[in-house]
Amino acid sequence: MDTTVLKCPTCGSNLQFTAETQNFKCEFCGTAFTQEEIFKITQDSAEDTQTQVQEDIEQQPELNLFHCQNCGAEMVTDENTAATFCVYCGSAGIMKSRLEGKFRPELIIPFKTTKQDAINAYNNYRKGKHLAPDEFGKKENIEKITGVYIPFWLYDGNSRGFLTGERHDITSWRSGDYRYTKTDIYHVERAGDISFEKVPADGSKKFDDDTMDSIEPFDFKEFQPFNYSFLSGFLAEKYDVGPEEDKERAQLRMGNSLMASLYGTIRGSLIGAQEQKNTVFTGIRYAMLPVWMLNTKIKDKMYTFAMNGQTGRIVGDIPIDKGKAWRFFLLRVIIAMAIVCGLSYLLFM
Repeated sequence: MDTTVLKCPTCGSNLQFTAETQNFKCEFCGTAFTQEEIFKITQDSAEDTQTQVQEDIEQQPELNLFHCQNCGAEMVTDENTAATFCVYCGSAGIMKSRLEGKFRPELIIPFKTTKQDAINAYNNYRKGKHLAPDEFGKKENIEKITGVYIPFWLYDGNSRGFLTGERHDITSWRSGDYRYTKTDIYHVERAGDISFEKVPADGSKKFDDDTMDSIEPFDFKEFQPFNYSFLSGFLAEKYDVGPEEDKERAQLRMGNSLMASLYGTIRGSLIGAQEQKNTVFTGIRYAMLPVWMLNTKIKDKMYTFAMNGQTGRIVGDIPIDKGKAWRFFLLRVIIAMAIVCGLSYLLFM
């Protein structure tokens, strides 16, 4: 397999992408390099390895082994993993062959938040959740928070829709011994269209759609042309949900946004509402977006904490430990009984 480890041009040690400075820094000598400098180096090396990359693409089903060029360790990877790091020495490895051809992204948003930012956000999120299972507070589990570049399809399109129904205005008043009610019935029609740009839909089956939707929005003004160098030090996935398959999600999001806008023009509720909507796509782009992820497994169920690697927006799912809940309940009962017994003693002594 053709893997790439970013090396320092000065001393040959590993380079890592630094979210705070948006540059690359050598782990050994501390030399910093701008994005432009590293992109020039990777562009030159890419021309020399293009033939090997093409051979790897043709053998794609067998490419499940990551060979660390730094320490020689070998690890099995998922067939959709495009960037990883060695669990033994920490070196980043980028499997270029998995991000070539139709799998090569057009755009990428680099990480702007650090792993420590994600850890701090997680610790703040779980504050006050005293009934959570112990696993959620263990340091060794929290340290597993990992930065992942997740594949997304970005859809441009136009949604046109029509809405009709009845709006009832009810007025009630009393006169003497009688109460009167008047209902004014209005026929309501609304029609409109909205153009959309870069509506995202994640292209990986590994990640829950609702979770990915919840950490939006991303600031698309910070998109950059894709370069392998940004993947250094992070995991990355290539898509396993194609653009045609993901269109349904994008179409639903566009249509729902249009209808929400039409309903927003109506005062009160609509009775017997009927909707018609149609979406025409005008463009599709493939991009990678940054997300910090932590998965914790409790009794065969996976609980996910995710943080937008650009904006810091978080979403999480922390359950209640039933054993802790029962112990907490019994403790409160015991305390309440002790208080009642103490008051009774004082009143009747």
